[in-house]
Amino acid sequence: MPLPELRNCQREAFDQYMADRKRTWLAMLTPGAGKTIFALAVASRLKEMGVVDKISVFVPSDNLRQQWAAAAADFGLDLIPVKESADYEDWEFDGFVATYSQMAAGDGAEWARKAITANRTIVIHDEVHHLGDKKAWGAGTFSATDGAERILMLTGTPWRSDDARIPWCTYDPITGEVEVDVAYEYGYAVADGVCRAAEFHSYDAELRYRDVMTEVTVSLRDKGKGPKLGKMFDVVFDPDQPWTPGLLARAHELLMERRRDVPDAGGLVVTDRHETAEAIGRILERISGQKPTLVTSERDDPVELLDAFRQDGSRMWLVAIRMVSEGVDVPRLMVGCYLSRWKTPLYFRQFVGRFVRVRKGCGTEFDAHVIIPAVSVFMENAADIEQQLRDFSMAVDLEDDELDGHGFHGGAPGGETAAVEGAMLPAQAGPVEPCPDTAARGPLHDGAALIGDQGTLPFEQTVEVGSAEFYQSDRRGVGVSSAVYLPGEQLCRDGGVPTTWTRQILSVLESKGVLAQALGVTVPAAPPEPPKFRKKQMLRDEVKRRVYRLAQMQARAAGQDTAEYRGKRQKAINSELAERFDYRAQCSIPTLKKIVQFLTSAIEQEAAADRRRTRHVR
Repeated sequence: MPLPELRNCQREAFDQYMADRKRTWLAMLTPGAGKTIFALAVASRLKEMGVVDKISVFVPSDNLRQQWAAAAADFGLDLIPVKESADYEDWEFDGFVATYSQMAAGDGAEWARKAITANRTIVIHDEVHHLGDKKAWGAGTFSATDGAERILMLTGTPWRSDDARIPWCTYDPITGEVEVDVAYEYGYAVADGVCRAAEFHSYDAELRYRDVMTEVTVSLRDKGKGPKLGKMFDVVFDPDQPWTPGLLARAHELLMERRRDVPDAGGLVVTDRHETAEAIGRILERISGQKPTLVTSERDDPVELLDAFRQDGSRMWLVAIRMVSEGVDVPRLMVGCYLSRWKTPLYFRQFVGRFVRVRKGCGTEFDAHVIIPAVSVFMENAADIEQQLRDFSMAVDLEDDELDGHGFHGGAPGGETAAVEGAMLPAQAGPVEPCPDTAARGPLHDGAALIGDQGTLPFEQTVEVGSAEFYQSDRRGVGVSSAVYLPGEQLCRDGGVPTTWTRQILSVLESKGVLAQALGVTVPAAPPEPPKFRKKQMLRDEVKRRVYRLAQMQARAAGQDTAEYRGKRQKAINSELAERFDYRAQCSIPTLKKIVQFLTSAIEQEAAADRRRTRHVR
């Protein structure tokens, strides 16, 4: 049977794994890059070569068991999702898929250990950062799988939010960071068209309270840190206050606008409490006219509900608690609303990863849209993601002096002709559906700061929360304030253009020098160009990474895969680069780009030679 075709990033990781052939191996592929397909390609090849006989996969959630088993079938591999102890050793299957929690409860770890040690087995740990040396999941899984022939670890976020160490991983003695065998970051994935970019929309809220008989007015941005933040969320996320319904109305408008271009686009709201999820579901039903899919741990059929939502493009909204944070492959998700108290960068990146997946027939020009509270910690998490995109765009500019930092990034899809002349406007698919909940939608658009029902907080006296107010849009590392974005959004509405294209339209108007004139507002001065050293440092790091990889492949081909021999090959490669181009420290940015291209070609040739040798041996 024909096997699935690998993307370039998957092929690169596959070739590097086959060149290394280490017992334990860690791949860091950004969410949406296709870790599952890469790992199954490796397992399929090793089984074909006779290196292993069985495949065991461990995942963090129940629904992923079904997804891995279904994906394995495309490679001619029959994996059984473990439901009972006999499934671990079912001889009719090529292996099994179990959850980490099954290794921490009952006799699951012992059954898995017996099955894995009875055969030459490759173990695949999906989202391995879930494991920790002193954690129940980690201890049970380590006991079950340490006797495997091969251990392949996968993650999109190679760190934990606590200090627990991840089994089998090597840590840098200086930085304390996990050392990975292959890394494919989000910035590369967006540039390669493997992932779509996310546009972040942050919304503020005005809170009023009395402190010693004095009325105090603050915003989420003012009180966005410290222990008071969680208590503030209790009021701000309260569905009976105007902020949450207003935010959901805006999220639904964005989804309906995106569905004009992508008819089956879906939306996801993540929260952290069952009662809040139920209330959000009722609000969305009132706004959209359709009952959303609610997936929580309290439901008896979360996997079936999630799968039904994935398949049914007519379903608009999915509301979930933490279980949809990672590993859930619903490529049609394109609008997200983050109403969770979870503040760690790990969880935030996993949430954003739900919206960056691409699929056939839906190009990367359709950005995802993620709505977040204008709280400093969330905005900092978003800024970290955006900075990576910005740094990468700087590194891959075609010209040395083209630092991408003036105002807005990118053009609207189709070229660089002016949107105002109609040459770039996206195809229309009919008028946007009206929002039936005018009470929820109105305050958001007319800017009124209505005061809702009162709530009480332990740290303050009576608190009142105003409606959601747009604060800033961030796209590819550049923020646009409400003073510019909202008039641009209205310009799209007046022209019949989906508001999801606002940033692209603003970019074109700015490039034509007519932005202020078209919007009728004073446009803030463009931010200063970012420092060139970031661009150069990124290219230098990329050269180092590729030199190391080429040295590994050459050492393997020579049958001398030792640290000493790899070091000799690195010195030889660096000497050749110095002769061909110049000493690294003296290379200009264009020269560094040429070196990257040269090394890329050399790696591809070495990988092709390795595949030929492998076929000859077999």
